[in-house]
Amino acid sequence: MRISDVSIDGELSEFGGRALVVRTDRGELKTPQRALTSSEIQYKAKLPSEPPIDNQLSEVVSFFTQDQWDRFIQRNGSFASRLRTLEFFGDKMGYTLRRLLPKLPRTAVIDKDAVKYLLELQRMSPLDFITMPSLPPEESAFGKLASAFSEEVLSERREPLIYLDMGLEASLFKSRFDELMDLARTGLVHTVGLLYRPVKDTSVNYLHLWRNRGTEVLLQMSDVPRDFEGTSTMHLLQKWGIDAFSVRLNAYRGGGGSDRSGPTAGFAPSRVKRLDQGPLIFKPFDHWTMRGGELGCDCPVCRDLTAPGFIERYVGENESYDGETFIAATRLHEYFKSSDEFETGRAFIKEGGLAEYFQRKEGLRESEYPVPRPSATLNGWLR
Repeated sequence: MRISDVSIDGELSEFGGRALVVRTDRGELKTPQRALTSSEIQYKAKLPSEPPIDNQLSEVVSFFTQDQWDRFIQRNGSFASRLRTLEFFGDKMGYTLRRLLPKLPRTAVIDKDAVKYLLELQRMSPLDFITMPSLPPEESAFGKLASAFSEEVLSERREPLIYLDMGLEASLFKSRFDELMDLARTGLVHTVGLLYRPVKDTSVNYLHLWRNRGTEVLLQMSDVPRDFEGTSTMHLLQKWGIDAFSVRLNAYRGGGGSDRSGPTAGFAPSRVKRLDQGPLIFKPFDHWTMRGGELGCDCPVCRDLTAPGFIERYVGENESYDGETFIAATRLHEYFKSSDEFETGRAFIKEGGLAEYFQRKEGLRESEYPVPRPSATLNGWLR
């Protein structure tokens, strides 16, 4: 897959949001949108009927502990195992534009050799984006390595995706981001990956993204936590000019890179958090049970079901752990409705109305992220 063009669609919102049209040799995609993760593909397989998922971006998450990373780099066998996982999910996600997120421990040594090894793993797989992980702060040859990596990937008719950690020190983040924008102007880079860190801890880095939201490069953020104080985090992040998001997964013991939450002792459906699309707030499932049982949702998971019917349908037997099917159904509901909501927000963004959209959503309006009234000026907000 190759990206031929990235362009801003509609107005560039003063509030920070933007909509893109990304043209590739496999069709056109529009942002903002949510990427499907390998975990969500697994959730689908756990349901009594597998609901169709129509999306354009996907992410295979491969977890590494320090021991697993050492084995991957130093011993034969781990490479082949990881490749089988990429092939498995690559086949399942074949209708999407696929990328890898290697979830590496902070102690992992990421040098030129590691970048080369991960490149070889991905080029043997059916991925569409080829990922270069975020390099450690002490790596002084970032620009040179990013340029060489991009040239190598493009020579194989695939798209380089170079990650930056949002937690980098502010001047270093700015320097590396600007180097990637220089590569974008030469046609070597069309998309940049971003590893989520909390805005309150890395606000200057997010501000640099906002200042550059006129740049026609697809920004894909990975490892985004599901909620920020009860509100959908990825929808909050739209105002910084980020285009696509994938949700954070939980690691589990064992190889292969899939997501499992592990045994859920004392599982109770009433306490499981479910996304209420209207205000974009996560609420305990009991919220719907105690209000007459109406779910008010037409997604493929919830359609025609009341809260009691949802429990009856998705509390299964012979599960790996208590609540496995129920949690899978709840997470897929979240995926469907969150994806729909990005489409709704896109219409506001194209007209420069992201601030108005935030005011209509209780969770976005009442978050501690600074949110102006639609009539407020941007300068007033920043003061």
